[in-house]
Amino acid sequence: MNTESVFVRRIGVSSLGKLVGTVQAIVGLAIGMVASIVGAVNIVSNSNESVASNVLLSIGIVMIGLVVYPLTAFVVGWLYGALVAVVLNVVVGVSGGLELTVDSKAISTKIQK
Repeated sequence: MNTESVFVRRIGVSSLGKLVGTVQAIVGLAIGMVASIVGAVNIVSNSNESVASNVLLSIGIVMIGLVVYPLTAFVVGWLYGALVAVVLNVVVGVSGGLELTVDSKAISTKIQK
């Protein structure tokens, strides 16, 4: 296998922020699904309200779990990724770069496309 060394001198702040934010949003969606199911079951089983109010409360809980959790997780993940990229850019700039060893065949394939 032919390998080649590549030096990384800068990381895109927005790019890393989007990556980390997206991963966090997926995790937030999974957590939100579990939390909304648990919350809806808890409301229905422990409530003395009417069926209509139980349904409305359950819909509200599910909407919070499936919309608010992932959005919040994305924002927090984006901020974390952006902060890490800024710090990494400072460290990489001072140290002269980050050396990565990559497959030269993969690089030539990407360049030709």
